Amino acid sequence: MKLVISMLSAIALAAVIGCSKQEEGPAEHAGKQVDEAVEKVESYTSEKVDEMGEAIEKAGEDMQK
Repeated sequence: MKLVISMLSAIALAAVIGCSKQEEGPAEHAGKQVDEAVEKVESYTSEKVDEMGEAIEKAGEDMQK
């Protein structure tokens, strides 16, 4: 019985140590940089599409005058 408890304790300890927060590796760091770049591009593109839409609407209104 003591052997079983010792083994379960060792397994639990190994699980806690194995699941603890580890430092960010190079792949995670690169992934975060890619995510940030994609967000910037999406924001910039969205702004430019909105500006184009407004310009098209204004041109249409000017044509109707």
